[in-house]
Amino acid sequence: MKNKLLSPKQIAKTSIILILLLFFVLNQQVVAQTQNMILEWEQHWDTYGVGGTCNFGTYNFFVGDVDNDNTLELITGGMAYDVVNDSRTDLRAPFKIWNWDGETFTLEKSHEWPGISRSTFASDLDQDGLLEIITGGTISNDTGTYSTLRIWNWDGTNLNLRANYEGVSIRSVAVYDFDQDGISEIVTAGTKTQTQKTSAQLSLFSFESNMLQLNSQVEWCASNSAVATSVAISDLDNDGVPEIITAGYDNDLNNSSGQIRIWHFKNQELQLKQNQEWRLVENVYGSTITGDPMGNTIVNNLRVADVDHDGTTEIITGGFAYDGEKINAQLKIWNYQNQKITCETSKEWLTDDITEIKAISIDDVDKDGHLDIITAGLVGAYGGFNDVDVPPEQAQLIVWNWNQEELQQKYVEQWTVGEGVVAWNLQTGDVDNDNTIEIIAVGCMYISALCDPDLRIYSIQSTTQNQNPTITYAIIITLAAIIVGAGLIIFKIKKRTPPQTNGS
Repeated sequence: MKNKLLSPKQIAKTSIILILLLFFVLNQQVVAQTQNMILEWEQHWDTYGVGGTCNFGTYNFFVGDVDNDNTLELITGGMAYDVVNDSRTDLRAPFKIWNWDGETFTLEKSHEWPGISRSTFASDLDQDGLLEIITGGTISNDTGTYSTLRIWNWDGTNLNLRANYEGVSIRSVAVYDFDQDGISEIVTAGTKTQTQKTSAQLSLFSFESNMLQLNSQVEWCASNSAVATSVAISDLDNDGVPEIITAGYDNDLNNSSGQIRIWHFKNQELQLKQNQEWRLVENVYGSTITGDPMGNTIVNNLRVADVDHDGTTEIITGGFAYDGEKINAQLKIWNYQNQKITCETSKEWLTDDITEIKAISIDDVDKDGHLDIITAGLVGAYGGFNDVDVPPEQAQLIVWNWNQEELQQKYVEQWTVGEGVVAWNLQTGDVDNDNTIEIIAVGCMYISALCDPDLRIYSIQSTTQNQNPTITYAIIITLAAIIVGAGLIIFKIKKRTPPQTNGS
């Protein structure tokens, strides 16, 4: 057979293909995109280092466009106080409305009243196109201090108090139009204390003509102490009937069980459908960093969303569980089908002696098309508040993904401020209109027993890394020259070699 020689044109074509392939491979090796959690902004209050303010509560922060200006506002609550002779005096509710444009953090409105603001929420209750702000907390006057539910409107200039209801403790708020009359009912979770007993409490209010009316209420307690920390509303089993979901704990602190309850509102009554409780170990409880009883298992926060894209809404709970030695953060995912609560997955983890989830948010924060579970909380060591040799408390922020098989930890951020900090509250949203979902955590830091809010805005951003493009391109050019040169040399050698014949 005759040897078929490549022509110079064929060598050139082959070389170009090899060069392009080489360029792509080497460039991919050096240029890569990675995603990181980036701190965009940190904000302290005007009391930082001189007074006392704390934005506590796990539901005491809300992000939404409450004045119809096409910009998301950040609404914070909490308590402010003065310190006289090492004692707190004059508790005030520091209600604030902020905005962030990517460069400047602006206080739109600051308002306060005697008492505290424990929970903050917003929804268009009366379908007039303007969100109502709903706050739960206390108010104090000459006759005493009372639990209060308040409804506000903010139009960008004026903050108007539209309704006030006293006598019901509120930790968490959800809304739903149960009677389909165009005005949403308000459902709240909290507690009711009588003498030596504290019961969990679920309440339902109607709002009409600037008046709040308590329509239904139920309490429960297995022993001496139970708390409903959280409430949410969703049609969990896709039967067209909305479920009310409460979470918290029951059975007292010394053997507290995490608790989820499923309710229906029917015939103007709150009806219990299912109850679920759990612990890691029995008949024990963990302690705070100062040695005070903290409990066995408690849910601090819950959210509802279809986090695994299976067409069914999941219940996501966050809090802590004691393992007999240390306090673990606990993240659990549940579903409710056929009138049964089932745990899909449970994740416990320890970063130090105490690791705890305070708040949860659900959003697609890294633009991958899947809902993420974001948790915020604390990491602490026993004795940390009093012992200078013990590391200070740290805030912990984690982004998770659940795909029905694995609860994957995608991003983690941990920080400390002053002598310690806790990330109490968490929300997400595109607060600076840059087409990126921000993660906003609000907590409390302390210096010499003076607290102050620590608000942080994070985002997941892609960064392009090219360690040394000059070297990359030099390698490509050198190898390309070698390929072309080798091809031409082979062509010349083959051209000068006489053809071989059989039998030679």
